[in-house]
Amino acid sequence: MITAEPVMTAAPTAMPTAEPTAEPSATAEAPPASTLPPPSGRPPLVESKPESITGSFGATPAAKLELTKEGAVFRIPEYALGEGLSITFMIDKKGKKAKGGAGSIYRIMAQQPPAEEAKTVTTKGPMFTLMLPKGTVASPNLAVGEQKKDDKGKDIVEWTVIAPKSTDDKTATFELGGFTNAFLQITSEAPAAAAPAAKP
Repeated sequence: MITAEPVMTAAPTAMPTAEPTAEPSATAEAPPASTLPPPSGRPPLVESKPESITGSFGATPAAKLELTKEGAVFRIPEYALGEGLSITFMIDKKGKKAKGGAGSIYRIMAQQPPAEEAKTVTTKGPMFTLMLPKGTVASPNLAVGEQKKDDKGKDIVEWTVIAPKSTDDKTATFELGGFTNAFLQITSEAPAAAAPAAKP
């Protein structure tokens, strides 16, 4: 599961003191800075390899993982991780291509040794950021393909499309509230439209 910072619009209501009815989201905005420990002052870890990086990361220091073959970057801010994890950031040459997908397919996976299965990670503080080359896609979004099984036990990929936080001439940057072992690819497909707010 990879999730972007939600953008919510509240409908007007005649009872401002009513309890909220929306279910809590596992990807709520990062807590205020005042709830986090002070900066550690430790310099960020910087890891650079052509196509795949695996390393051990914890609450501090921050980390920057760069795949130099294409200039893709994954950033782990301080205090986003609540425990020490083995994290892999890689180009997946056998990954499932997204609808409207362009360029390489990537993976970000966390494990907690000695376990070998992928672990779902949700930020404990600031958002993770992922910067990918956008190629020739004029309006790049991020396709996230989570591997699941249908009701008959068949392997399927469930896709979600996330809008970028920012773009420039060459790259698109996305904020992630969490991640798991999913396919990641730039896509020309648009994010699903949010459901209209209920009328008061």
